[in-house]
Amino acid sequence: MSYTFSPLTQRQAEQIAYEWQYDGAFAFYDMPNDEEDLAEFLDPAKRTEHYFAVLDREELIGYYVFEPNADVVDVGLGMRPDLTGRGNGVAFLE
Repeated sequence: MSYTFSPLTQRQAEQIAYEWQYDGAFAFYDMPNDEEDLAEFLDPAKRTEHYFAVLDREELIGYYVFEPNADVVDVGLGMRPDLTGRGNGVAFLE
């Protein structure tokens, strides 16, 4: 698969935050479960230029965040719930 990346838009952030619901133990990753993360994710001023949408043919399939901190860069990511558990992880990470 060939994915493209673009800055995460407000609409995409809202879609991820409110429409992406994970099952079982993975529900931990639902955005509303962490109010602080949710507030940052939905606020463009806090989200800044570090958040990127991952697109497959214009369709939102995930996101990445790169947060520079001193000597390291923290990396966060999320994949659309219906794509998890299907062997997509390696391609998504690559």
